[in-house]
Parts: sequence; C-alpha cells; structure tokens
Amino acid sequence: MGLEMREATLDDMPALQQIVREVWAIGSDFALEEKYGSVGGEQWDRWLLPKVMSRLWDEIGSILITEVDGQIAGFISYALDGARRVGTIHYNAVAPGHQGLGIGTAQVERALQIFREAGMEIACVGTGLNEGHAPARRMYEKAGFEPVIEYRMYSRRLE
Repeated sequence: MGLEMREATLDDMPALQQIVREVWAIGSDFALEEKYGSVGGEQWDRWLLPKVMSRLWDEIGSILITEVDGQIAGFISYALDGARRVGTIHYNAVAPGHQGLGIGTAQVERALQIFREAGMEIACVGTGLNEGHAPARRMYEKAGFEPVIEYRMYSRRLE
C-alpha cells in the first residue's frame, strides 16, 4: 500500500465532499432524521454537507489529504491557536473502502507532528458518544487523548 500525505488543493474538494457524505451518517443531523424523519423536508446530508464543506473551504490551508496508490483515501483538518498553544483536529475521515488500514491513525499522528512543530502544547479533538463514533474514540484514546468533557445533544419535537 503506497500511502502518501499532502496538503489539500481546491481540486480535492469534490472528493472530500463524497467522503463526508459516505462516512458521516453517524452524526447529529443523521440522528435527528432517524428520530423524527426528514428534517426540513430534506435528507440529513443536505444539512451536514454545507456545514462541513464551508468549514473545509475556510481551512483549505490546514487540510491534509491521504492518498493510497494515487487515490484519495482520507483527510484530516485542523487549526492552530498560537495564543493558547492549542492544536485542534476538526475533521478526520477515511473513505469506507480504506477504513481499518490505519489511515485515520496516520492522519492523527501527522497532525500531532504539525502541532509539535508549530509549538502547540495541547492537542484537542471532539467526537460523538454514540456507537457510530466508537472506533474514533478508540483511535484517539490509543493516540494518547483523554476525555475532558462529555457532551450530549438534546432535542424535542415542537408542537
């Protein structure tokens, strides 16, 4: 497996959008749809994709692409807060056909290296507490991350 990481380019954005659509059927937008049916008359990805892609467009200089044999297999985005010396992983995704090969872990390791080189003192990442996020939690804990605060989203139907 020829794994290579590089900085994202504008040409990568359609592939990133496809990965987001394929792997984020585990988040809050999807969960709301499961609980209440179609929200706003549209499927969950109608609401999620613009949120994620908007942030990725804003962070184009802080996205790493992972390719396997020349094919985009995953990506990770991050931010550096120089004043607080905190590096934060925003999105870490691996296309379904490439999951289980250590790509997500390699992306995290590379982001941590970038954080260290930039003088960050703390690395942060957030993830869901549902079963769909269990693999991510295990990966981050293996990478040395520790839980700091738990978060729960509440909802109710308005009548």
